Amino acid sequence: MTPQSYYRCWVEVDLDALRHNVAAIRRRIGSEVKLMAVVKADAYGHGLAQVGSTLMQCGVDAFAVAHLSEALVLRQIGGTGWPILLFGSALPFEVAKMVEQSITPTISALDEAGLFEDEARRRGKTVDVHVEVDTGMGRVGFWHEDAIGAILQIAKLPHLRIAGLYTHFPSADENLEETRRELGIFQKIIQIVGSDGVLIPFIHTSNSAALVRVKESHLTMVRPGLLLYGICPTEVASGEFRPLLSFKARVAYVKDVAAGRTISYGQTFLAERPMRIATVTAGYADGFSRHLSNKAEVLAGGKRCRVVGRVTMDQIMVDVTQVPDVQCGDEVVLIGDQGTARITASDVARWEDTIPWEVLCGITKNARVARVYRGAAAA
Repeated sequence: MTPQSYYRCWVEVDLDALRHNVAAIRRRIGSEVKLMAVVKADAYGHGLAQVGSTLMQCGVDAFAVAHLSEALVLRQIGGTGWPILLFGSALPFEVAKMVEQSITPTISALDEAGLFEDEARRRGKTVDVHVEVDTGMGRVGFWHEDAIGAILQIAKLPHLRIAGLYTHFPSADENLEETRRELGIFQKIIQIVGSDGVLIPFIHTSNSAALVRVKESHLTMVRPGLLLYGICPTEVASGEFRPLLSFKARVAYVKDVAAGRTISYGQTFLAERPMRIATVTAGYADGFSRHLSNKAEVLAGGKRCRVVGRVTMDQIMVDVTQVPDVQCGDEVVLIGDQGTARITASDVARWEDTIPWEVLCGITKNARVARVYRGAAAA
């Protein structure tokens, strides 16, 4: 029996699909553009160590994380030869460890640059940094009006090397006109600092949406996140990529429900006809959001079946009237394929009124929801 035969609720991750998606991205960007793999948030809930190891085998050029702890995991699994960029601002107490481990900081303030300059000088090192320009995100980075002067000042610091310059598009999946406007602002900054002798090897703007929708944004490096995991944030290229993650649980109980009966907390669902209801071993403690109550569908017996009543902490109730042979122990798919039917993370996001990123990152990772890795890369 396979390990998942004993699980109540689990995730399966197809690492061969990850290899496929890397190859698809490479075909889009060509051989001259570098690929930075975004693996923050435990590789979007897929498992940082396993995904990171596979990406190293695929030969990506760099990694991006959001926490220093994530960068250290990559170093521990063999990532000594890869640049690792920390998105966002480093906290002051992280500076020494980042310099020690050659974790590349994002510089968004001159005071921050000074902290890294001081630590690099103390250690007798030259530290690679990336500078972020804020062209419209309004989160971190130098405002684009101030960026040129800041870049020129940082370039004069003797123990720092500006290895990268980037911006982050806030609406590449929705507003191409705005995205191209911001790209134009950013390219003008590159041109001006270059004319002042500051030549920066890695220039990047392309998140997943920009990568597939705005080819001119590829520049010298792209940094896809969601695309790596097989989810296209637009419909432009959705057929090119294969989802890695499946989310599954089991039928624990089946009962017949007469018309007029109510189901789950708050009695928000009233059976208008005789129904067959399966209780399934997943709930909001596992990452199946309460916002999916009376909205979502799951796959049972190869058919889409509606979730009825409120999602509870440990269980959901599903209308399996159309699948009369469903029984205790049967596999139910919350995200993924069963037979010819499919439910995607985007489907779940739509029912939940959120985005696929949140759906993937929200699936609990603990003894309740194990990760099972398959494909040649899992060996």
